[in-house]
Amino acid sequence: MGIIAVFVIAALAIYMTIQQPTTPQITHVRFLGGLSGGGGYQLGTALIKIWQEKISGVSFTLEATQGFIDNAKKMFSGVGELGVVSADEALRILNNEPPYNTSGYKVYGVLPLLPLTYFHIIVPADSRINSFSDLNGKRVNILTRGSLTELLATRIFNALGINVVPTYLTHTDAAIALSKGEVDAAATTTFASQYKELALTKKLKVVSLTSTEAEKLKSALPYLSITEYDFGLQYEGCNKALVPVIWTLIVARSDLPEDLVYKLVKIAYENLDKLINIYPAARELTPELILNSPLPLHPGVIKYYNEIGIKVPDALKPK
Repeated sequence: MGIIAVFVIAALAIYMTIQQPTTPQITHVRFLGGLSGGGGYQLGTALIKIWQEKISGVSFTLEATQGFIDNAKKMFSGVGELGVVSADEALRILNNEPPYNTSGYKVYGVLPLLPLTYFHIIVPADSRINSFSDLNGKRVNILTRGSLTELLATRIFNALGINVVPTYLTHTDAAIALSKGEVDAAATTTFASQYKELALTKKLKVVSLTSTEAEKLKSALPYLSITEYDFGLQYEGCNKALVPVIWTLIVARSDLPEDLVYKLVKIAYENLDKLINIYPAARELTPELILNSPLPLHPGVIKYYNEIGIKVPDALKPK
């Protein structure tokens, strides 16, 4: 009987080992930051520096890509565990909308990209372009193909009935072209360092929506909000302007372990001072901020919020 009992116990142990689900062991995480020099890339650099110091056994790689739309497509196909993606594009993934209506990975919110994504158009201060409608027929750089800026510019101009002559230059090339008068305007969704540097030598202004243009955009693109922002906080000597705003977030693939994402978020908030020193825009970061996002949160984020006593609305919980 003793021998039989031993065999039964051994068989049961083997069965339990096979049947019990195991948490995937992640040793390397790829962070898709977007265009080199852009806000997503800069925030990724800051976070990875802190995560690498605090998390043992996991290495992180920051990858430059063609932009936030490119990040979404890559993550959906399984390339990249973390990445910066617009909420609109992430929702398309969750809703199985084209081009994400095939088999792929879901993504959920982790942290907001800060500062918030203000779609804005930069022109020389002496330009006669003072409204979005004034861009009709002008040479406007809308960043590289596949970028969030290109997508938003196309949708916004179409909604307003504006026809521009588009160029697809990087931040660096666009800043040079703007300084030389080779383009009339440069659209962007981040406060790229290239434009900040240009503002030190050439006076710039940001084009403001008229009230009529703002109402038309709200009707045509309801996922956008319209906000006045003081761009002098970012570009030396610049003006306040009424511009469209869209949420962009650091997202995690749905298969990234809950405990790891929990650690990533916890470490980010517990080392906020260090994060701000590396990436000053993070001064706006609070746990409550992401509750305004339209994108459901990764279970690891919800675990952290439960721990610190913040109630996550049902609408932000993965289905």
